[in-house]
Amino acid sequence: MRYTAFYLKDKFIYRWSYTKTGSMLEIPVSYSRLLGLLRLLRDLGGEADVAKISEETDMHADEILPLLAFSEMIGLISVDEGDAKLTESGMNFLKQGHMGRAKYVRNKLMELNVFSEIMNELKKKGSLEKEDVIEIIASKGGFCYCNNLEEAFNCLIHWGVYSGLIEYDREENLIRLGEVNT
Repeated sequence: MRYTAFYLKDKFIYRWSYTKTGSMLEIPVSYSRLLGLLRLLRDLGGEADVAKISEETDMHADEILPLLAFSEMIGLISVDEGDAKLTESGMNFLKQGHMGRAKYVRNKLMELNVFSEIMNELKKKGSLEKEDVIEIIASKGGFCYCNNLEEAFNCLIHWGVYSGLIEYDREENLIRLGEVNT
């Protein structure tokens, strides 16, 4: 199975169907959770305390904290003393369509050391094995504030594919440059 994002004229087409032993693999910081958080904050007037977000989403702290941290890391929210606030970038993100959102995420990912190093290695070698990417993630201290390297790898693949920066061939466990890089 191959996971990729691609563009047809001006329309963004995105397929994601990542399974593990026959069931859907859950990642802590998915696109749908990110979008849900941003929409919730918008609907709550642009800011809310973490307890209110947890209550509204029925998510526990261990589920919501990585989402808040990632959202803040890419500039969509700010978190201060237990309050999450939608930033101007977050508001603009909500107004964008898939193409604009993917471009925003792509630009933000490239600012991260872990992603930048993976992209440099892909440009040199053409492809990387899953183990190579996990080594890079480990050397940079993780990704997406995940609990373990496998989860971090899955999160990196999710966002890399969404943004169009990478493609992932699960059968071969190979990561390649995405359409926007070729």
